[in-house]
Amino acid sequence: MNALKISAVAREGVATITGHQPELVSRCEPSEGGWQVHVELVDTKARITENDIMATYQLNFDAHGKLLSYERTRRYPRGKNGGTFAA
Repeated sequence: MNALKISAVAREGVATITGHQPELVSRCEPSEGGWQVHVELVDTKARITENDIMATYQLNFDAHGKLLSYERTRRYPRGKNGGTFAA
């Protein structure tokens, strides 16, 4: 598995898990024996795009691309990456 392939797998996995299409992969790095990937998506859609609430999901994969775990690690207003809401 390489970073591009595992990123695509992570995007598909988040879409399946949440029912929302991911906006982007914000982080993808090798971890002990596998990969850790962070995927951003719209968690709560607002009438005005700037008011959307975004979410970051962390997915952990083994070296072969098997999903081991996932977790929503944060929520934040679109465009305000510094602010956080409870997950």
